[in-house]
Amino acid sequence: MKYKPKSEEFQALSGVNIIPVIDVSLVLLIILLATSPILNIPGFPITLPKAVTADNKEKNITISVSPKGEYGINEAPVPLNNLGPELQKQLKNEKDILVIIRADKDVAYGQVENVMDIAKRYGAQRIGIATQQDQGAAK
Repeated sequence: MKYKPKSEEFQALSGVNIIPVIDVSLVLLIILLATSPILNIPGFPITLPKAVTADNKEKNITISVSPKGEYGINEAPVPLNNLGPELQKQLKNEKDILVIIRADKDVAYGQVENVMDIAKRYGAQRIGIATQQDQGAAK
């Protein structure tokens, strides 16, 4: 057996080997990129429930939104750019009036959100969304 000096037998670690860390990171990144589109697709159909509400006799203001982009306050047609000032006129005397947004089921949520923002901006403190009364469970 040949004698080796201690200095040749054990060499000092001169650097950190990061190649395995990079390999694992890239594999995890590829897995994340491959699975992220799948997470956004719902795997089942969703049917929104009908609401059961109590009859309300208090005074309120309704804002109607049609799928064609038509707007109205208390069944009177109003263009979108006049919706805020007209609502402000209605809310002028009483600030605690409930503002109900009646949007067609085919109206995009973004349009409803825009109407809610306009209502808040022009003084509405209480805002509700109208739903179809479920006749079977209301009794």
